[in-house]
This record gives sequence, structure tokens and C-alpha cells, in this order.
Amino acid sequence: MTHSMGTSDPNTLASTASAWLVRMETGTVTADERRLFAEWLSEDPTHPAAYREAEQFWRALDGLSADDIRELDRCLPQESAGASTRPILPWKRLSALAASILLVAAIGAWLAVAWLPVGDYRTAMGEQRTVALSDGSTVQLNTDSALSITMTDDARRLTLHRGEAFFTVALDSSRPFEVTADHAVIRALGTAFNVRTERDHTTVTVAEHGVKVMLESDASVDVLAGERIQYHHNQWLGSVEQTDMTRTLAWRRHRLMFDHDPLPVVLAELSRYRSGRLVFLRDPSLNELLVTGSFDTDRLDRFLPALEESLPVRIVSIADRIYLFYRSRPEKS
Repeated sequence: MTHSMGTSDPNTLASTASAWLVRMETGTVTADERRLFAEWLSEDPTHPAAYREAEQFWRALDGLSADDIRELDRCLPQESAGASTRPILPWKRLSALAASILLVAAIGAWLAVAWLPVGDYRTAMGEQRTVALSDGSTVQLNTDSALSITMTDDARRLTLHRGEAFFTVALDSSRPFEVTADHAVIRALGTAFNVRTERDHTTVTVAEHGVKVMLESDASVDVLAGERIQYHHNQWLGSVEQTDMTRTLAWRRHRLMFDHDPLPVVLAELSRYRSGRLVFLRDPSLNELLVTGSFDTDRLDRFLPALEESLPVRIVSIADRIYLFYRSRPEKS
């Protein structure tokens, strides 16, 4: 009979590793269990790594304050009505929490790969890449992006499956340059423009000359240099508006720029460049805090410390995977 803790299913690996850790560290272990644990470790190269990560979480959780533990415990699913009514020991709740976080991170990392559309060119989280096309055009891909390219004698067709890209287009009046993104086509001739896809809309920003944005619904609009437009899944086409090109294209210089942006917006932007992190704002008033500054995307390890220095917040980090934001108390004089 297979031991219940012997599964190697990728979706339960984090939970299994945490369960083994609890058994090995907090209970009396029999010789048979030690043998099964050794077998589990040797079954797959990912098992020892998962166990080490579970150990790291255990050490981090062990040092949390009572308030932090209560907040993290709140994020755990409670027992169902039909489950045992016996109280759950604190160490079991901590273990369940660690397993839940590890599992969310593991599934998130798997989904990032499994659901990333197939493209000719792709970038990982935090990566940038410049692609030179055969016609002399170039495409600069931002973090977590995917692009397909089709070049023929009479057309240049590209598809931005996800993410963000800056297109510098070589002039060729005989072959239109078209980018498909989120059920719309952006057509350009001898121009430079940026396309960013997000969960609920896509933004097109023009740096040079102009483009025509065409929805499948036949709605279309011309956008000129210094302007941008947003559209949503072929359902609506926004108004053309002036934009701050320096901020919009800061990512091309490996920068993130904010100008009185709400803290949740800033943290959402940060999440585009750093994966596997869960953020909890413990005080609703934190949503109203505004952030202004410029940050290096290659040194985002300095990002959160900078927020603590410039805003009235205290940040609790757990194994560099989850963050709790509190409003800091003013120091007594």
C-alpha cells in the first residue's frame, strides 16, 4: 500500500514536503516512517529541494509575532462543518499555512509556464529581450511576454500574446506592419510604438509618427506621436489622450517610475517583475498612500526598503515570499 505522504504530484509537492517536515520535527518518528521519508526524498530530485524550502518557511514562521500569525491564519481555509471539532494545535496551523503558501507558489509557477502562449520569442518574469527582424525592424520585449512573427512578401504580421513590447518599424510601404493584440490590430508604417496587454485592457502608446488601431467590431482610430489609447477585448475603444512618454517607456531603460500613484497600483506593477509573492495590506488606509519615485528593475531588492523609508509603513517579510504591510506607528519623542 502506498504511504499517504509518498505522492509526487506536482500540485501537492509543497503540501507533502510540509507534512513530512511536521512529522519529522514535531512528533515521534518510527523506523518505518524514517525509511518511507528517505524513499520519498530519493524518488525525485525536486523532493529534497521542496523539503528544504519547507524548512525555510518553518523557520520564518516560527519568528512571527502573534498579530502576524493571526493575519496569516485568517488566510487559511477553516475546517468544514462536518470535520472534527477538536482544536487545531498552533504548530499544525503554522504547518498548514506554510503548506498553503508553498502550494500557491508552486501552482503559480507551474501556471506561468503551462499557460504562457506559445510564441516565437518569450521572456521570463523580470527578463527583457530585443529581437531584430529580417526587414530591419526591432522589437523590445518587456517582462513576462510572448510574441509570434510572420513575415511574407506582402505583409509583416506579429502577434503579442501577452506582456509588453516596443516596436521600432522599418519603412516598407509595400508591406504593412501589423501587430495583433487582444482582438485588435495595430497597423503602422515607419513608426515606433508600445503595446501593453493587461488583464482587462490593452494600451497602445505612440512614440513616433502614428498608428491605426482597429477592433474586430470595425471601430478604428488613428493615434499620433505622444498619444495613447486603451481598448478592452474588442468591446470598447477609449479616447485618444496625451501621455507622459518618459514614464510609459521607462521600462526600456530598466526603470519603474511613479508619480503620486496609489500603493496598490505600485505593488501591482512590482508584481510584473517579481513572481511568487503574496502581499497583504493589513490597514485599509494604506490604499490611500501615494508613491513617487524611480526604481531600477534590476535592483528591485531595494524597492520595499525604499517604501519603508518614504512611507509610514512597516513591512514584514516571510522567506522572501509573502509580505504583510502595516501602518507604522510614529516614534515617541
